[in-house]
Amino acid sequence: MRRRLQSRIALAGFGLLVAAVAACGGGDDAAQTASAGDGAEETVKAMMFPAQAYRLPVLVGQERGLFEKHGLKVEIAEQPTNLQGMQGLEATKSDIGQVSVSTLAQGYQAGTKGAYFCGGLDVIQTTLMAAPDSKLPSTDDGASWQEALKALEGKKIGIQTPVGSGVQLLFASALKEAGVTDVTYVNIGTAPSAVVAALGNGSVDAAQISPTGTQFMLDAGSGKPLVYLPDGPDAYKELYGSGWVAPRKFLEERPEAAKAFCDVMGEALKFIRDPANTEASASILAKDSGVAPEVAKLVVEQTYDDHSTELDKARLDKTFDTYVDLGILKAEPEPSFDTLVVLP
Repeated sequence: MRRRLQSRIALAGFGLLVAAVAACGGGDDAAQTASAGDGAEETVKAMMFPAQAYRLPVLVGQERGLFEKHGLKVEIAEQPTNLQGMQGLEATKSDIGQVSVSTLAQGYQAGTKGAYFCGGLDVIQTTLMAAPDSKLPSTDDGASWQEALKALEGKKIGIQTPVGSGVQLLFASALKEAGVTDVTYVNIGTAPSAVVAALGNGSVDAAQISPTGTQFMLDAGSGKPLVYLPDGPDAYKELYGSGWVAPRKFLEERPEAAKAFCDVMGEALKFIRDPANTEASASILAKDSGVAPEVAKLVVEQTYDDHSTELDKARLDKTFDTYVDLGILKAEPEPSFDTLVVLP
């Protein structure tokens, strides 16, 4: 997060990152109309997890007529919670979606043919949260990130995915940087209600949380932020989060549609970041996600500086290399900007 708003926190949609939103499938040719060049609308089907913050630029694009301006019509498919990657897109007959670096690269190494064509989240938006009355040190209170993590020695940590997953291995690397070697991991998932319950009943001492869950807990006073991980250990610094992906066939056959979609994402992000549009953007997000208007406003104000349509080669390559070093990805076939990015 690049803006400090009382505490330096961003909440991800990550469900997005954590749930490993995936996109590697093909669309329905019958739904594709004439190209944008002749003034007709071309349909693109986007699969997204329900109620996630990363959906907002797409929703703004629809609400503000930005897709129509670029000759596109976007149909939203809700990603099944039990399907990821190619399975999800094939099941919903979608063209594009948003996926984490590890999900894209793991799919590539397993033989799927998806590629980034437009940026999404520049960072991994994960905050470590404790109960409101916790005595654990917080960077908001002046502690260093090393002190905040070192205090977790011997504690129980709520994580969003199972032990052995990329999310857990990355966090374990961050703890190692702080000299922490003895923790107990508890997989509590990504739902804010589960995080609040686990912290409230003492089943964990701290837990990972991502937007919009972070803002939900801050607004309700149900959590104490300990550290925003992209601001702390090297394991999280300058690592790319997630981007818009499509099957290579889609990018080869419909590059104009891919470019138009990315252009709309850029215009929508510009709208969302304009303080004059905060209320309008928050209203769209609240309606889609079901969160309270106050929470939606916090999400709009705190998280979208971390979104970008750019795909930074250095940041992506560092992320791929880090995941190979941690054993999240294999060294071959090589995951890299050159092998996993196709710019339309």
